[in-house]
Amino acid sequence: MNLQRTRLLLAATAATSLLSGCGGGGGDSGTPGAELPTFSSATASATPRYSQKLLVTVNGTRLDQGLTLSSAGCRNFTRLSTAPNISTATTAYYECTVSGVGAQTVAITRSADGGALGSVAYTVAVPQVTMTIGNGSTSLGSFVITLDPARAPITVDNFLNYVNTNWYVGTVFHRHAPGFVLQGGGYPTGVSTTNIPMLKATNPPITLEDNAGLSNLRLTVAMARTQAADSATSQFFINLVDNTFLDRTATARGYAVFGTVSGGADVVTAMTASPCTPVTFFSECLPIPNLEITAATQTR
Repeated sequence: MNLQRTRLLLAATAATSLLSGCGGGGGDSGTPGAELPTFSSATASATPRYSQKLLVTVNGTRLDQGLTLSSAGCRNFTRLSTAPNISTATTAYYECTVSGVGAQTVAITRSADGGALGSVAYTVAVPQVTMTIGNGSTSLGSFVITLDPARAPITVDNFLNYVNTNWYVGTVFHRHAPGFVLQGGGYPTGVSTTNIPMLKATNPPITLEDNAGLSNLRLTVAMARTQAADSATSQFFINLVDNTFLDRTATARGYAVFGTVSGGADVVTAMTASPCTPVTFFSECLPIPNLEITAATQTR
């Protein structure tokens, strides 16, 4: 009996030691949540631009075990895995497309249980586009358009897509209606009274945003369209005077304003003073030499 009892005590002691050695008393593999990611810090791009990419860098441990990033001002977060931003267990890189302006925040949570890990703040300036205009061999200079994505997001995103793919470079302001509008963004340079190039191929038409509270006032910029409401593609016009009759009314659709000439108004004045030839197929007057967009860049 004593021998048997001794053997039982030895077996129990061995079992206890085995459990302790395997972590049964509170090691990583035995504690719920021990393999979840932890957070130490995060940074965001210093000067993010509306409609462009924001880079978020997250530091911590086990970051390959599942993170979720979200922000009211940025959409479509993607974890990066290619150089120069190769995510690891201790540093993870995420990219999203900026869709809001002003002060914004990225929330970082665990994918497994939604637990909050941390956040990072960033600020996005109201977007601007700078256009440079050539008149034959002469440069007239540049003007700045400040955009309004808060009230015309579809139209602004559409315009910036053309800008950021350099689509507008080499197109002209083909229509000058004195005391009314300057219209461009459709025809390539080389338009004359005897030569009308084909319109450049465009993206699909967009939904008309003519009820955003923006009015066709002097030096505002709006989308040109056909008689069909949802037909605007690339062409836009600068209002040379207050054209409030182009706004939406109770009985008629309007023309969507999406920005304002906020700098370089003197260049717009010079454009209107450029030589212009009456041409019936453009309704009013064709600038010759062409008023060519030689550069169009999102500068903010």
